[in-house]
This record gives sequence, C-alpha cells and structure tokens, in this order.
Amino acid sequence: MKTLIIPTDFSPLSKKALDFAVNLAAQIDAGIMPLHSYSVPYTSETFSTSLVDMLRKNAELAMEEFVKEVPGHIPCQRKVTPFPLKEELKTLGKDIENTWIIMATHGEKDWWDHQLGTNASHIINAMNAPVFLIPEHAECSFPIRHILVASDGMKMTDKVRERWTDLKATLNASSQALQVVKDQQEEGVGEFEGMPLYKLYHENFKDGLIEAEEIVQPELTLTVHHKRTWFEGIFHSSATKELAMNHTAPFVVLHE
Repeated sequence: MKTLIIPTDFSPLSKKALDFAVNLAAQIDAGIMPLHSYSVPYTSETFSTSLVDMLRKNAELAMEEFVKEVPGHIPCQRKVTPFPLKEELKTLGKDIENTWIIMATHGEKDWWDHQLGTNASHIINAMNAPVFLIPEHAECSFPIRHILVASDGMKMTDKVRERWTDLKATLNASSQALQVVKDQQEEGVGEFEGMPLYKLYHENFKDGLIEAEEIVQPELTLTVHHKRTWFEGIFHSSATKELAMNHTAPFVVLHE
C-alpha cells in the first residue's frame, strides 16, 4: 500500500494538499500521513522538559483538528516531530516504492523562501520519492486518468523510468508527452518513452505548457528534475515561478 505523506503547518494551503491526498488515496487505495515538524528553539541553556512537552501537545492538538474531516475509510497515520522536516521526510521516504510526498505551494514566495528548508524546492532536491506539488490556485479533479509528461527530449534514466512506470500503473492512467521547442521547424509529432510526443513551438516554456494543458486538460502534469540540466535551469527561472503560480493542474516531480 502506498503512503501519501503530507507536510503541514496547519495552514489553509496545507489543507488543500490534504484534500488532494485524501482524494488520491481513495483512488489508489492508499493511506495518508499528515506530518508536522514543530521547532524547538535553540538555546545555549537546557530547554525545559515542560516547555518541550507544551510544544508537542499544542502540535498534537492542531494535528487532531487538521485531520478531523478525513473520512474513516482512509487509513490515516498522523505524526508530529521535533526533528527538521526535510530530515524526517528523508527517513520516512526510504521506502521509495511505496511513498509519495504531497505538498502545496504558494508559488513565487515558496520557491525563494528557504527558511528552515521546508519549502518545495528544498524537498524536491532532498527526496528520491515522487513529490506532488499542488499550486495555491490549482484546479484539482479526480480520478486522475490522464497525465501530461513535460519532456525536454532527454531519455528517462532507469531509476526515473521505474518510478514513472509505477506511478502510471498505480493511477491506471493514460499519458502523452509534450516538448516545447523554440524553433518552429522542430514542431511536429513523435514518440517519447513509449507514448505519443507532441512538439509544440512556443518562445516561452511556461506559456507553451499552459497552452497545451488547456487543450489536453490532464488531471496531472509530470516533470523530471535533472541534476544541473534542463529542469534545474527552468526550475529556478522566473518562468518556472510563474508556472508554479499559474498552473491549472497539479504536477509531480520525479528526481533523477
């Protein structure tokens, strides 16, 4: 059984990620694990046990309120921890085959807010498990039956291909690939990783992808995070910040 881990600070935005995870869990018969990291202030003096207990109890109460509307038929393991979120996720995500991470993102603010390492870009860089990103204004629909794969033309590595095959089979979804090209002469059709590939001419990657999504209307878009290559470049560009803020569908990142 898959476990969908939802990092949460109990905000309305993380509630959006929880709602997505509950619907996804219902589709694939998975369990969910809302995860909250409460920070224990660093001090040169010994921190009192009573104050640490108070932080933990407050976090547990907030978690209880956060999950109170989760349907009873969805297995739900909630967890609060004093350890840093990224480290906790790395520990929980060691079972890569059965762990998916579900996060909501504020868009531009989130991409560049590196405080505590809890933002989406930090998690993507740290995790080998698939990371689902739910932009603040994303329109989510279920069941997920069609996936648009945003391709740069590079073949998937064996590791990425294995995770992609598992994700597609688990969702029982169809797929097609899209490559945004900047030369109009390259526009056309082809094949990518066994699926139809459409090469769309557009000067801007983000606008080209959004244009394709409006036509295809996928429930999910997939991207691959290549180390020091195409996706790393666009992931830290202004175009990608806009993409995160303007996406009309959730997207999932597979780390190379």
